[in-house]
Amino acid sequence: MKFCKNLQRIVEISDPAYSPFFVNYRMLKKLIKELPSLVPTEESSSKGSVDAILSDEKRPDSPELFVQQQRGDNTEESKAASRFAAVVADVPNHVPESVEQRKEELGKSPGEIAFFKLLHSEFRKATFFFEKAQQEFVIREERVREGFEIIKQPNSIMVNEKWSLMAKTIFKLYRDLLLIETYAIMAYCAFSKILKKHDKVTGH
Repeated sequence: MKFCKNLQRIVEISDPAYSPFFVNYRMLKKLIKELPSLVPTEESSSKGSVDAILSDEKRPDSPELFVQQQRGDNTEESKAASRFAAVVADVPNHVPESVEQRKEELGKSPGEIAFFKLLHSEFRKATFFFEKAQQEFVIREERVREGFEIIKQPNSIMVNEKWSLMAKTIFKLYRDLLLIETYAIMAYCAFSKILKKHDKVTGH
């Protein structure tokens, strides 16, 4: 929420022409909240997977094994313990399969598709605006240099007024460069933070 407020504050103090081109961070964040999570809970990652695999196996603490222990059947006890250890050792081999399946389901979910469509749209919008601004600043810089060379000529008239106008032009160019630099920084932070938030929420 803190970054969202900071972004909104930057939008308010920037040039009004920049406003439509800032990243729609609030909407991206809203779409993330609707995505399913791939982060396993303790119950689903440990007990659930072991119980599913051991549904047909004898455990060392099962009633049947307890009866065998009372009879002094150590052979059956060792066999049951071996089976239990072998099955538990195989649990990690089963977990990735379920995770991969959930990843495929997440990739096909409408929420995930909507999120990345909006993300790509915002990225194209930001890059288009920044590249266009760069081209504009190159032209403005060339004009400032040309004007500076004209003023330096000895036959120039109204030199004082022209220097004052040149100073204002340079100051405006400098101010706009700071604004576009701030825009680029905020856009980079917005994309970086929203992708980290997506990975944290979905576990993908």
